[in-house]
Amino acid sequence: MRLISFLKPGLFIYECLRILILTLILVFQGGDSGHFIRVLFTAPSALFPLMALFIWLDTDRYNVYLPLFAAGKGIGIFLELGWSIISQQATIIGSSNISVVLTQLILSGDLFALAACLMIIKDVRKLEENKCVLSQSQAEKAE
Repeated sequence: MRLISFLKPGLFIYECLRILILTLILVFQGGDSGHFIRVLFTAPSALFPLMALFIWLDTDRYNVYLPLFAAGKGIGIFLELGWSIISQQATIIGSSNISVVLTQLILSGDLFALAACLMIIKDVRKLEENKCVLSQSQAEKAE
């Protein structure tokens, strides 16, 4: 439980930094060909900081966002890995292209975000089970 209280704001901060980095990449590469495609692929990423904020503020109320967040992270990781394979960038070591380095760092951050989301889901399920057990024991005492 104590780790989860650090993971929720950490997840929100990571998502804010992630969207800031993606926006900066788009701004600095604005004159390149294919800019519109990059904007289309980056635009849905703006929802992740919002979901992380709602999960941080009230997990009980917004726990329906957790599977959506995890699915989005899984799809994002799959797409980033595909892009790395297609662009033949297996590692960031020796790479001079800043967008390749940032993409690889975002990929590793997304792996940690997915792990944090799965830990939060596990914690929410454990709390729900405890609530069910408590409500059943209170109902038995009332009888």
